[in-house]
Parts: sequence; structure tokens; C-alpha cells
Amino acid sequence: MAGKKDFVLGSDPGASELTRNNHYVPQWYQKGFTAESNQLQYLDLSPDKKKLPNGKIITFNDRKLLPPSQCFFEYDLYTTFFGPFISDIFETRLFGKIDDEGSKAVRAFINGDARDMHDRFIDFFNYIDTQKTRTPKGLNWLKEQYADLDQAQLMMEMQAAQKMNCTIWLEGVREIVSAKNSNTKFIVSDHPVTVYNYDCPPGSEFCNYPNDPLVAWKASQTIFPLNKDHCLILTNYEYASEPNLKDPKAKRTNARNFGETLVRTNAFLRDRLLSNKKVQEINFVIKQRARRFIAAAQLDWLYPEKDESITWHSAKSTLLPPASKIHEFGGEMFAGFKDGRTYFQDAFGRTSREHDFLKKDLPKSEPGPNDPCPCGRGRKYKKCCRDKAFSDRPAWNVLSIRERNMMFYAGINDILGFSGGKTWADIRREISNEQVKDIYELFGALWPVHTDVINLLPRPDQYFRAVYMGIIDLRSLSIYATSATLYFDEVIIQNPFINPAGINPEFSPVEHPSQFKQQTLINIALFFALYPLIETGAINFIPDLGVFNRHLQSQVMDIGLQRRSEGATITGDERKFIEELYDEDHERMMRGQPEEQLRKQLKEANPDAADEIITGAYNLMQRKRNEDPLAILQDDLYSNGGQFTMMNMAPGFEIALFLAQVTGAVVFTDSATRWEELVQAQNKQGTTVETQWNELINSLNDLDLPLNIDLETIYGLFFEGKFGTMRHAWRSIYSAIQPAISSDIKT
Repeated sequence: MAGKKDFVLGSDPGASELTRNNHYVPQWYQKGFTAESNQLQYLDLSPDKKKLPNGKIITFNDRKLLPPSQCFFEYDLYTTFFGPFISDIFETRLFGKIDDEGSKAVRAFINGDARDMHDRFIDFFNYIDTQKTRTPKGLNWLKEQYADLDQAQLMMEMQAAQKMNCTIWLEGVREIVSAKNSNTKFIVSDHPVTVYNYDCPPGSEFCNYPNDPLVAWKASQTIFPLNKDHCLILTNYEYASEPNLKDPKAKRTNARNFGETLVRTNAFLRDRLLSNKKVQEINFVIKQRARRFIAAAQLDWLYPEKDESITWHSAKSTLLPPASKIHEFGGEMFAGFKDGRTYFQDAFGRTSREHDFLKKDLPKSEPGPNDPCPCGRGRKYKKCCRDKAFSDRPAWNVLSIRERNMMFYAGINDILGFSGGKTWADIRREISNEQVKDIYELFGALWPVHTDVINLLPRPDQYFRAVYMGIIDLRSLSIYATSATLYFDEVIIQNPFINPAGINPEFSPVEHPSQFKQQTLINIALFFALYPLIETGAINFIPDLGVFNRHLQSQVMDIGLQRRSEGATITGDERKFIEELYDEDHERMMRGQPEEQLRKQLKEANPDAADEIITGAYNLMQRKRNEDPLAILQDDLYSNGGQFTMMNMAPGFEIALFLAQVTGAVVFTDSATRWEELVQAQNKQGTTVETQWNELINSLNDLDLPLNIDLETIYGLFFEGKFGTMRHAWRSIYSAIQPAISSDIKT
């Protein structure tokens, strides 16, 4: 990490020296590509040019023989500035520790000692993931994911992105190939972790700087030279098993970032000795994906393209692991624990067996224009996926969100006996612990934790969508949010049902169904009230995304806690409304107590009241209980540990914005608290935001748009085809402003 030294500004010049020549490819790593001279042939792929006064353009020397200390560094790449003070904390502390552990790990995998490789296994992959992000190309990629990051924020995001790809790499086929029998050795570039997808050549849109093909795509392979004689190749198991893919850019099964997994540390292929040409093919790929600089011990190794038979596609067969050896990877794993628990994991990191009933057969031919779209969202093919690229379509090979909701609806009807003639009043009297357990087990089976929910969501298209964030409660949602279906083509709402796989056993409705009867009845009432709109696709009733991505859930919780610490609170009017809902729930609970206990409480509250007054009050409460469609009519409801009740304001602010970005939607809320969060996020300075659309905004604000409509009226208007012109108008407005919004965001 040696480099140019400087001093901390604003302090004693002798107090602290700074490293400001930041090596994004560490010197210890570079030395593995040198020969006896300990120097590198350093090639600039885009050498500087200068225009002379006479108009002649000269190109500076593109080749130099340099020691590692003078290669692959950039001045102040990691340096942070705080007023007059300068800090190299990321260079010295963050990368100092990572490089120390990484150098030992890389050396272990070069030497091939099984015990040492096992001990350094996690350090090895953590280092590779960090190396992918710490380069100028990696940092520029990070900048493109966020708007207006300053240097300190960029460094924090780089730190947060560590280990992002490790899970996918660990679950793939891991191979170290050798160049010991080749005259040509491996080269090193300024972006040493190279992602290769044979269907994404350098000129494709997926390789536009600073992008790489996604590691999660089936045919994507990761190339990382360990030194001039050894190169790591990581291949997704599905691709290694079936190289002739229909869509090389489809996501691999259960692709996830930051996920947990279990792998064999001793499963490594390392007996392939590459020929001279195969080494050149790997060097060709590395050079094609470099940002600006590459280096090697010998100059001729830097020009693999001199062999005209070497192409981007010719490297495909070289990079594939031997088909006869991949049996060491994949398969199922079982682990037992002393307390009797067992752990299961399949080849793709899924902790439950594949649910065949969630699969769908792909159509053998293209559907007709008026056929139901195979994505299962309830639209005709011509109005849904027909004109979309494959990568822009929701999944066709598994049940859609809508289809799973339809199965859940049918399942509830069967479990509770509605399909056999039971009424809502019967369910209120008879709902059992077993039925509650069955309902949540069904929900968990429809939404296993390995579900790729993002792949089931719609992509941005011609439809005008809204993500609702607010209180998920029948008493408010069935009025305000359902009114939005008259204005939007699709309203995305979070399902309040708990996924038993995403909650601790002590709070699980499967483990303690007796404590979830009341909340289950309330959730069913909401689901049934919305179901006609869910069935048509007007409401996209999605599960909680956090269950399927624990890292996302953790990040969102941290951000939410930070926002609350900064003073974000529930506004007064909304607090009053929530208190009214709580009071109603509390009254329901009071009326559901056993008769003896309720009479005792009435007497304690009114000690001077005569017995007939207490009896009259009790009878009044029971009449209200019978008239309340959300009340369970069982006297022992609160005798087995009470009842869990939940007030959901979902999804959270960050998840709502994430969903809006993924689906091309706007955020829609009736929550004053959420609205204030949106306003603050748009403009943290508290001043008025001026846009080219202010005149349009003012005109829309002057419109009197009916939203607080009762559910029966909404259904009447919706199914009679009303408000179609209104939806078309909103769609047109959104389509007109969307390009400008996207441009502003990118800027």
C-alpha cells in the first residue's frame, strides 16, 4: 500500500502521514504476475494524446516497464475530505485488513493445501468481492446506482456492498486452472475480477462502461487470475450442467445477494493444465473487459488478439469446467445438530424442497393475441408480454402472484368450509386452531423463502401503476386504496398475512395458532373484500419482500431506525385515526372475554351499579359483539395466552420506493406520515421544489377527484367499465413526463 505521502491539513504537519496514491490493485497481488525483474510490462489501452500548435496530434507512450508501486493506482481514489481535513482511513484501515487477509487466502489457494484453503475459504471470496468493487470501474458502477454521492458516501456504499456476490459464487462450480505448461501466462488488468457471459460481447448494452453482465445470470462466469500461473473460474451450476441455454441472461435459480448458504470447502477443481492458446483466450477476455490498463511479465502476453482465431465466443469452451467433474458440486445437503434439529439445502441454496405445484409448463408455441398471457397476471397476451423482451417479462414457468393469491383464496374456502356451505357467521363461531395452522402453512407453501418475488413483479411498461403505502386494515384500505383502482391500471398492496418461515417460532401462527384466531379472521375479511379486484389483476396483492431477502430487510430496518432517530414521527391526525382503530380493537377484545370475567370487570368499573344494570351492560356488549363481523364468537378466545393483533403500515418507506422503481410505478398513500416522508426525501432542505411540471401539478391539485368511495360503489364502477377514460388520461400524463423524470434521476 505504499504511495505518495501527504499530511493532514489543519494539524501539525508531523502528526500524521497520508497515503494518497491509492492502489486499487494491491502491490502484493501485482507481484504474482512479475518475473525475476519484479517489474511489469504496463500497457495503457487509451494513452493520452496532445494536439500540437501545428495541428499534429501525438500519442504518448502506451507501454512502460514499471515496478508494482507505479502500476494500478489513482491519486485520492479513496481519500475523504472533511473541510480542511483529509483522511485515508479507508485505505489504511479497511483495505489494510482486507489485503492482509486476502493475501494469505490467495496464497493458500495458489498452493492448494486443503487445510489452509479450508481455513481461508471465506476470506478468499470476501477479498475477491471487495476487489471487484474497489477499482475505478467498480466505484463508477456504484455511483451509477445512486444519485449525488459525495466521496465519503461513496466509500460507505463501497463498504456496504462487500460480500454482495459471495453467495452466488459459493454455490457455483469452482475451478482453478493452470498455465504452468503454457509459454503464455495470465495477465492482470485494472479490473481484475472479470465477468464473462458469452451472450454479452463487449459491444453489447450490458457491457457499456461501467457495467458488467450480472453475476446472477445463468451463463455468467467470474474470472480472477490468482497469479501468472493460476486463474480462478467460477461458473453457475445450471450453466455448467447445461451449457446450451435458451437464455444465457436468465437469472440462475434462487439467485440472491448477501444470502446464507452451506457449501463444501473441499470441492474445487484444479487439475486442468491449459494450452498456450487457451491461456491466450482467457487473456483476451480479461483485456476486452479492462478499463484502461493491463500488465504482464512479458510484453507479447498483452496482445492475445494477434491470434485472429481467438474471439469472444471462442473462449466459451475454454472457460467451461469439465462436464465429467461437476458432479462434485450441486446435490442436496443435510446437517444434524445436537439438539435434534436438522438442516436441508438443495443445489441452489434452497432450504425447502422444490414445490412442484408452483411450477408451470412453458407454452410449446407462441400464444395467440387474445389468449391469456402465460405470465398469469390476468391480461390478454397482446396487452401484456407479447411485445416485451424476454428479460422484461415476469416469469412464465412458475405461478404468478395473482395465481398464488387465487390458490390461497380457494384453499381458505376449503379449509374453513365455505365451499361446503359454511357461512361467515359459522366461521366466527367455529374457526379452530387446526384451521388457523392450515391457513398459514398454505401461505408458507405458496411463498417459500427461496421465491424470486422480484421476478414475479411486473416491469415498467405502458401501464400506469401505484404502490400503496399506508395502514393495511379493512376499515381504511377497502375504502381509500381500492378507490385507486379507478385511476390506476394496477395498485400494488402488501398482503398482511404472516409467512411462518419469516418469524421466530414463539411468534408463529403455525406454532401458536390459538393466539392468531382474531387476526386471521381480520386478514381473511380484508383478503375476501379485495379478492374481486385481486382476481382481475387490478390489485397486485404481494407478500412482504423482507421474508425473501433478509439482507434487504436488515438494511431497511436500519434506515428506518435512523430516520426515526432524526425525528420522523406519526403525525397528529394520523395518530388520532390509529388510536380510533386501536380503541375499536380494544372494545372487541373486551367484549370477547368470558362472561364471568367481563361481569367482574363491569362491576369493578361501576361498584355502585345494581346487578340488573351490570346484566344490561353485559347484554349490550354481547349484542354489539354479535353485530361486529370481525368478532370471533368463542368464549375461550383469550384464555390460551391472549391474541396477537397487528397494525401494519406497509410497506415501509424504502421498500415502497424500491417497488416503485422496479415496477415503474408511482407511490400512492393516504398516510400523512408517509406523505411527509416522501416530501422530506424529495427535498431535505425544506424549500419549495420547482420543476417543469409545476403548472401541471397545480392543475391536478385543483381537481376534485373522488377517492373515499365505499367498496360496493367501487365494484359497481369498476366492473361496469367506468373511469376508463380517466385511467387513459393518467397513463398519458405519466408516459409524457416519465422520460424527463428518468433523465433527472440519472443526472
